[in-house]
Amino acid sequence: MEHALFTRLWQEVDFDDHPPSGGHGPEPEGELRFTSTPRCLRVEDDRLSFLLGEGEDADSVHRWCATSVKLNEGPDRLGEHRWSLAPNNVDADLGDWISVHLSVEERGGTSVEPERTLLSRIRETLQPLLPDWTWHLEVDNKADRMGWYVRAPAAWTSLFTIFVGLGWNDREEKRGFLLFERAPPGELDRPDEAEPNRLDGLRTVALCNAARGGLSLLAQDMHWAAHPHPHPLDNLPGTVHLWPPSMGRWPLLLARSDSTEDVVEWSEAIVTALLPAISTLSTKIEGLSWH
Repeated sequence: MEHALFTRLWQEVDFDDHPPSGGHGPEPEGELRFTSTPRCLRVEDDRLSFLLGEGEDADSVHRWCATSVKLNEGPDRLGEHRWSLAPNNVDADLGDWISVHLSVEERGGTSVEPERTLLSRIRETLQPLLPDWTWHLEVDNKADRMGWYVRAPAAWTSLFTIFVGLGWNDREEKRGFLLFERAPPGELDRPDEAEPNRLDGLRTVALCNAARGGLSLLAQDMHWAAHPHPHPLDNLPGTVHLWPPSMGRWPLLLARSDSTEDVVEWSEAIVTALLPAISTLSTKIEGLSWH
């Protein structure tokens, strides 16, 4: 169960808060170390330490409460997580095991149970479509969104990601929000990203190719990428646009649902439409012969 606890708490950490070395996956790296007291559980690997319960002695601190509530405003990096965890936010077996060690706290604050329920439903629906992708909760990194940052499998040597959840801004109310994106060529957050970044540049060319590119087929316009402006996908629900690389933006697809009522079904429709393009990302292209 110590392993399960580490894996579950790793998923609570925003992708951008991962250490500058080591992998991004939830499997522990190096020795898994676990300690417990009547007030807290502490688990760590060679990358990051977690604490569940009372105290502060860990990189990422999580409170175990009767219901999940908003604990702070964020966006402090690491430290106390913005949202608490409750027994219904973890698998039943893990929750029972934690409860043997810890008593739940009673904390006041704004409930985030509706948000956790929605995000759990999104993950349960999309995870079968994205096997081996890694899931990271993003609730205090960007001021205009909350949801899942889903990263392509490590075996693909790729930085392609999907953000899926809720988004809003000054002009729009909260609704479903989805991005399919990659890092622009040469923009690296860590030294070990150079090779996947290079390969993703080639993959992007392939996806936008005018002969048989996966996104070009989705666009139903093989020359959509030749024009530096958003290309609407009117056959998909909500507002969905492909963004050609010539726009100089990170996403290749940006989508918003019409409301918050159908976010789960809507996001499933968008990801399903993307699957033919996604299926090409596992190829480590070393040379293009599309023309």
